[in-house]
Amino acid sequence: MNTAPQEFQSPKNLVNIITLNVRATRTVGDDGIIPWINIGRGNEEILNLIDAEEIVIHENEITVFIDYPLANPASFNLFSSIGFSRKLLLIEIREQFLIFSETESLDSSAIDLVALDVYKTNAGKIEITLDIDL
Repeated sequence: MNTAPQEFQSPKNLVNIITLNVRATRTVGDDGIIPWINIGRGNEEILNLIDAEEIVIHENEITVFIDYPLANPASFNLFSSIGFSRKLLLIEIREQFLIFSETESLDSSAIDLVALDVYKTNAGKIEITLDIDL
C-alpha cells in the first residue's frame, strides 16, 4: 500500500463511473434495487450484485485510491489478466476496508460504496476513486 500524497496530484480525466446496484433482500426500494453496496455486508450483497461478472475495466493494472473516511489517504494496486469485473473490484476493495477497520477503528457496516470513479491519467494509467456515503 502506498500513501504518498504526490500520487493524488497527477492530472487525470474521468472516463467512466461504475455503478453498484444490488437486488434488495432486507428492504425494498422503488424497484427492489439498492444503488449502493454496504461494505460491512459485502459478502451478502456481492451475491445480489447486478451485472457482477461484467468486465467494467479492461486494463490489466489499476490503482485504487481511498481517502474518505480514512485519516491518512491510501492507495493499492490491483492486477488481473482479464480485466476487472464489478465483483472482483468489490471483493478487493472490501478486503482493504476490513484491514482499515482494524488499523483505523472504522465501522465497515457504516460505509456504503455508491460508485467507482474511473480516471485515466495523462500517463495512461487507470486510477479508481471511491464514491462513499457514511
